[in-house]
Amino acid sequence: MQIEPVPPGGAKETGKADGYTAGAEWRPLLQRYAHSVWQGLPVEDDLQLSLTRKLGALADDALQIVEAYARGTRGQAAIAASPAKFAARLEMILNGIESALAVPGMSVDSADAPPHMIQSELWQLLRKVRESADLAYAREQYLIELDRRILFLLQDRGPKVPADVSSAVGVDKAQVSRSVRRLLELGLIEREQIRAPLHLTRDGQRLAKRLVRMAELRNRELTMNVSEEELSAFYDTIEQLLDQAIALYDEERRLAGGGAAARHSASAARNEGEGRRVESVEIDRSRVIAPLMTLSAYFSRSGSLAFKRLTGLSRFEAFVLSEIGIDPPVDWNALVASLSRDHSQAGRTVTSLVERGLVVREGKPGRRHGRFRPSAEGARLHRVIHEAGRERSEFLLAPLAGEQRVRFLATFDKIRRNADAQLERERAFAEIYRP
Repeated sequence: MQIEPVPPGGAKETGKADGYTAGAEWRPLLQRYAHSVWQGLPVEDDLQLSLTRKLGALADDALQIVEAYARGTRGQAAIAASPAKFAARLEMILNGIESALAVPGMSVDSADAPPHMIQSELWQLLRKVRESADLAYAREQYLIELDRRILFLLQDRGPKVPADVSSAVGVDKAQVSRSVRRLLELGLIEREQIRAPLHLTRDGQRLAKRLVRMAELRNRELTMNVSEEELSAFYDTIEQLLDQAIALYDEERRLAGGGAAARHSASAARNEGEGRRVESVEIDRSRVIAPLMTLSAYFSRSGSLAFKRLTGLSRFEAFVLSEIGIDPPVDWNALVASLSRDHSQAGRTVTSLVERGLVVREGKPGRRHGRFRPSAEGARLHRVIHEAGRERSEFLLAPLAGEQRVRFLATFDKIRRNADAQLERERAFAEIYRP
């Protein structure tokens, strides 16, 4: 397991380790291994050693996943009789492994893996939940995720001013302001004057109640096989992590302000902030994803400030440079796929990095035919980004003792598997009801 999603919407963190080989050299090795197990044939003696060279400490996990699939399907007549079906499902598993590897913050170095784990896995989980939620709620009324979260907040906690909404959901005031404007235009919320608390209209209350019922059903699905005691411990741990994420955010705001605070080292400032709640954030324990979204949002917000301070780059620019610097040169299509953004946004950012002398383009004319690598200065900033990501991850997970961390990640893994199943169902519904 691993995380931080820039997820669409702000949950992805930069900082991949230098040890990861971004190419697909490991795929044929896992394919051969899976077919050998499936067919009951001898396995190559040096296969695990070769995989370890490609994937580092992740090799054992990848082998276990593929072996479990291959052995399990040997007893399924429909798949056992169809090599094509076996290969197709194996590709889905390999794509999942590749997706995890492609997340910034992923490390193949066993010494670095634990600090980065929560970043990449959290982003993957939130991305899947976001996609399935968009499909599910759109059947009722299309609203973006932040719009829905504000409706849920006002329904559960009553009227709030935008500043309190921003703090509660962990999203900056500008984004909340745009969402509030949309909800006002839709007639779902209202306020007496510009600075007055926001509250739901009658239409907003009706819609919120329907969405809440859907959210409760989705939450039950996401927490299947998770006991009440286990879930309570999970929430307690999230609150600890949120304290850490807010402390990081508070520190970065102080450093961005200059003056005496900017002269302190990051580690010293973080030590001063340990054990105290910097801002008051309400944890919604009725829906398991809400606090994870808030945690990811605060960690992402501090990341934006940190990378701006250390490199002069925006969070997305730092993310793009990190992707280019992992295994250069990288071609255009592979780069866009790893960014999870459209070609136009990626193109503007890459062009800016080229113009600033941080990225070098080589190959045929035309951006989409190019291959990209960091310049000498870009490579230096890439190292800064990675080190900052590692330090931030270590700080975030520092309060979790060994046993608590194991329990937390075990619960997280159950929720992630439930999210996978939920997304597949919503995709199937979308396909069935497609016009």
